[in-house]
Amino acid sequence: MTSSTLPLAPGTTTVPGTGASADADTGHWPWAVPTSTRTPGDGWVRGHDPRTVASGRARAQDPDYADWLGHVRAASACKHPIRLAGQIHVNDRDGNRMVTIDTDTMPDGAIYTPCGNRRAAVCPSCAEVYRRDTYHLIKAGLQGDRWGLPPLHEHIALFLTATAPSFGPVHHRVVKVHAADCRKKDGCTCRASVCHPFGRTCPHGHDLRCGQRHKAGDNQLGQPLCLDCYDHTAQVVWNHEAPELWRRTIQQVDRELRRLGRAHGVELRRRYIKVYEFQVRGVVHYHALIRLDGHNPDCPGAIVPPPRQITRDMFEDAARAAFVKTSYTSAGHPANGGQGWHIAWGDKGLDVKHVNAPGGTVNLAQITGYIAKYVTKSTEVTGLTLRRVDDLTVDVHGDPATHLGRLIRACWDIGEHPDYTRLRRWAHQFGYGGHITTKSRAFSATLGFIRMQRTIWRRTEGHPHTWDDEQAEQVIYELGYHATGWITTGDALLANTAAAQARARHHAGLDALADELAATRAARTLAA
Repeated sequence: MTSSTLPLAPGTTTVPGTGASADADTGHWPWAVPTSTRTPGDGWVRGHDPRTVASGRARAQDPDYADWLGHVRAASACKHPIRLAGQIHVNDRDGNRMVTIDTDTMPDGAIYTPCGNRRAAVCPSCAEVYRRDTYHLIKAGLQGDRWGLPPLHEHIALFLTATAPSFGPVHHRVVKVHAADCRKKDGCTCRASVCHPFGRTCPHGHDLRCGQRHKAGDNQLGQPLCLDCYDHTAQVVWNHEAPELWRRTIQQVDRELRRLGRAHGVELRRRYIKVYEFQVRGVVHYHALIRLDGHNPDCPGAIVPPPRQITRDMFEDAARAAFVKTSYTSAGHPANGGQGWHIAWGDKGLDVKHVNAPGGTVNLAQITGYIAKYVTKSTEVTGLTLRRVDDLTVDVHGDPATHLGRLIRACWDIGEHPDYTRLRRWAHQFGYGGHITTKSRAFSATLGFIRMQRTIWRRTEGHPHTWDDEQAEQVIYELGYHATGWITTGDALLANTAAAQARARHHAGLDALADELAATRAARTLAA
């Protein structure tokens, strides 16, 4: 369920998504003063800033309010909608222009479109759409029988987690045995092991021991026991090289599968999808699903099950061997004596789980939801979320007294070298610049295909155009960027509230449909 920009309950209102001219007649920013008064009898606006309520009432009392609400419907739940201005031309089959629509004739003189940001910290609504699209993309790649994919229940699939090496001791939380009633393995309240019960005094005079049992959310988690001992430079270089390390690893997986195939006289193919996740110490690790396919020489592009003589254990052994064998040295750098850094996976080993294996603990629904959850996240787990760092802000964010500040400073300093210039571009992500998801072309459909399916559905399911679709042959959009955000905080409140009510009706309808189906099944069971 997506979230609204403005809270629908009493509290302080903050709307970073409104335009710069929002409520200009008040003489100051509408969100500068916390809510201090409540309007009796107005439960739907109680707790919001009076200026927000005033601008919302002005919009709601406009005679064209219903048209405006329908106009912004597509972006009504978005926190930072994009406003586009220009013209739309519709030509018939002979090339003659049927109609020209100017955005000046539309409410607010612009077309509203969602921002499409995948990060929940930036826009919860668009991030939820991105998460659900990724969920269905992964589900189709494991289950098949959708979007032209054949049934895939006979295919072997592995869920892998590959982590980075250690760059120095940090405060951590490890729960070796969870309580019997523990439902949440991450962030649970189970008793953790002692952080670092044994240690020594480092050359900088710090005790490398910690006798605490850290709780979930402890601010010390991920912090080095000694900032000076920790190798911040090696960590940002590893983040920088992680996409290349993955590429080489996948190539090694292909080599291992070729060896396995030759040993059994068969041909094998692998298809995968992966996402990255930031650890609290500021380094990425990968979650990946790798599916094993066979090969049909008569139709090389077909997706067929692997030969039956290839077992899950054989596939796992090949994957583990590839991750162990893959390592290389990065480009040389003066900060490392002219040498490069050794790039390899962590020494804790590869965590492998079999998906839908008999007697296994990981099923398709669990793993699909687990991976899709991470596409809406970025560096929030570290406690720091930034936009791009530049010459003016690097001194502010690159505080040498903090762990994350040293990572940002290391990106900036190492990024002076021509082979590491991307470190500066991605300093706000501690050197990592890879895409949140990457996949094999034949693993599943694409996000673009899923979005096109949604666009087609919206255009054909009760949302008619202002022109005749039977006569229209070509639609030309001459639209350009106009602005970002809602014009007023009142507009944001009204649009987000309407979106929340629509979601509530949608979920109520789904619940009613589920109850009806359950009652039908029960009646059939009794009749039988």
